[in-house]
Amino acid sequence: MRWRDLLTGTDDGFHQLLNRQLAETETMVRLVLAYIESPDAEERARLAQEAGEVEHRADAVRQELAARLSQTFVTPFDREDINELSRAIDDIADYAENTIKEIQLYRVEPDSFIHDMVQTLLEAVEALQEAVLALGQQPGVSNQAALRAKSLENKMEGLYRKAIAHFSETTEVHYLIKMREVYRHLSNAADRVDLAANVINSIVVKQNL
Repeated sequence: MRWRDLLTGTDDGFHQLLNRQLAETETMVRLVLAYIESPDAEERARLAQEAGEVEHRADAVRQELAARLSQTFVTPFDREDINELSRAIDDIADYAENTIKEIQLYRVEPDSFIHDMVQTLLEAVEALQEAVLALGQQPGVSNQAALRAKSLENKMEGLYRKAIAHFSETTEVHYLIKMREVYRHLSNAADRVDLAANVINSIVVKQNL
């Protein structure tokens, strides 16, 4: 990094790192979707291993961003917003990978609710990618994409409530508890989508003051 970039904030490294984080997160969610759609045990094992590798890469990007943040005097966006957005994106990837881990741990079969939630999460992450890509250049596009991500988060929460209501009718209490844990990770991922979208909206507002 050049000293001029440290002093003026012209370095666009933060933007690039956020985009890299989201790219890894998108890859993670696609792996989760492939995992729950695969009927083959060996294929699932391979996808789970690949998800672990993606999680390590995503963590590395997060750490690189945090280190850069501590070394830079002036940032292109509010320092706290950058950190909060990065942390929210990191959490989405973590919760997505944990979905696979919980399915493996509890030995449950993904149902239509899980599939629909993961598919919706993928669409939400894609909306966040569009929003971050447009930050600083096309505030209207960024804002609308963030709002779309929030709408998809609401859809995920609706699916979560339907799933819980559906399984509350079963007499298999232990199975319900296991499935609820899987649903909970996806619901938590949805919460972080909402947080990320709110931060993006905040950045857009501050840039237009």
